[in-house]
Amino acid sequence: MLFKPELLTSPTPIFLATLAVSLWLAGTLLVPVLSRRPAWLVRSAFLVATLGSALAAVGGAWAVAAAGAETVVLPVGIPELPFHLRLDPLSGFFLVVIGVLGFFISIYSLGYVRGIAERRPVGGLVFFFLLFLAGMGLVVLADDAFLFLVAWEGMTVSSYFLVVFEHEQTANQKAGFLYLLMAHVGAITILLAFGVMAAFATGLTSFEGYAFDAMRRADIDPGWATAAFL
Repeated sequence: MLFKPELLTSPTPIFLATLAVSLWLAGTLLVPVLSRRPAWLVRSAFLVATLGSALAAVGGAWAVAAAGAETVVLPVGIPELPFHLRLDPLSGFFLVVIGVLGFFISIYSLGYVRGIAERRPVGGLVFFFLLFLAGMGLVVLADDAFLFLVAWEGMTVSSYFLVVFEHEQTANQKAGFLYLLMAHVGAITILLAFGVMAAFATGLTSFEGYAFDAMRRADIDPGWATAAFL
């Protein structure tokens, strides 16, 4: 399903989920606009984060209750493989977790980050927090390998910068480096697993096999399926 204007008057769970991700991404634009007004930046950015988190939680809960699956194909991505989104009860559950935690963390951060802003710039912290939320949301919504890896990388890099925000502390630097290393090792193994499943889906001559729907329909040899899982 492609995006349709009538969704604005009759929204669906996946529309609320994509609206939440869009809000988080759009919120990052507040950083350059309000960079000289830190108090306004903190207030506006975390209000956007709170609203997006609420929409994500509602959309996820709705998907769980509906017990069905919705898909959307976005006209962006790479040739032969546009971005695919899918919201079903499983991804809806994780979206509820992200939304609920993001909601309360955003409310708490409104006061916490305001205090930090009095002694140092917080534009980077705000930017990467919103990007982190968007990355997590897209990871659970992604229905193709390319979008999943883009979202995974965005989530990984943004969380790294959140960890090392107070980089003056050596412990934060070490924790950030270890996290970045482990996340990219994980990304490599995930990429290999996607390659195995895509090969069984359509072979290595087409990007269409990297869509998760093609992987779900593929007749994968049990041995290779086990290797991909591990």
